[in-house]
Amino acid sequence: MTHFRIITLVTILIFSVSAFAQNEIDRLVDQFSTVGWSTFTSAVERDPKTHRIIKTVKTLETSGHNIGALKKAFENEAHTGNFSKKREDDVTKMVLTVQTDKTNRVYMLNYSSNGHVFRGGKTTIIVKVKQLQNQEKENKEHL
Repeated sequence: MTHFRIITLVTILIFSVSAFAQNEIDRLVDQFSTVGWSTFTSAVERDPKTHRIIKTVKTLETSGHNIGALKKAFENEAHTGNFSKKREDDVTKMVLTVQTDKTNRVYMLNYSSNGHVFRGGKTTIIVKVKQLQNQEKENKEHL
């Protein structure tokens, strides 16, 4: 019985860490979108019949002093999904893909830097709802 409780607690902890990863990056984007030195856009795609959200895309372009916190959040959360980092010239691109039962989430960070000085960058978050993906396939099959 004790082993079952330990396994249950570890499982809950693992899922909580994964959710925290998403929430930390999302929290920073939301925070930086409300202060100066940034441009924020958000778009929502809805199912025309049900008006349920199918996909959400958020984009934040920000100055250099916010990039350090975003970079750190991406690096800290790399273990929660599929993570890649690529540097070409003075531009670094990070991508974190997280899949859950309900959504596919893609977090992208592009920033330029000269050594340790960040010049600015762009963060994009794409969330696609899986349940609706399955419903869309079923609807197309019935047509």
